[in-house]
Amino acid sequence: MDVTFDRVRYMKKHRIRLAGPWESQFIGTDGQPDDEVIRCELPFTLPESQRESGVLLTRRFHRPTGIDDTTILRIVLQSSERPAAVRLNGTDIAECRARPDAEFAFEITGQMAEFNLLGVLLRPAESAAPTTLNTAWLEIQE
Repeated sequence: MDVTFDRVRYMKKHRIRLAGPWESQFIGTDGQPDDEVIRCELPFTLPESQRESGVLLTRRFHRPTGIDDTTILRIVLQSSERPAAVRLNGTDIAECRARPDAEFAFEITGQMAEFNLLGVLLRPAESAAPTTLNTAWLEIQE
């Protein structure tokens, strides 16, 4: 038995919901976010007008107290489609795995600052259903 895996699997998870306010920016035909920033809430569904290029959603948040660079942290997004990109403080973060219920987890251990900016790029789905970001959490493993 892999003791490390077993220990991680049975760690307690605490989730802090990253509710609003979020901000959205439409992606222009040049692939860059427009200058106009619109406040929004989750769930957020990609508008029909942006089905060709996408939307960048951003949210600012503080580092929770008691967190250090060794605390195991993840950003967890519940979305109808895999996000095209996820950035924390301007740096791309790699997806660590998909979970049941369309949850996508991104490892951010050691990457948090005192004040953070999370960016989620949503692109159109390959299916006929529109892309929706339902909710987002900061997951802390103890």
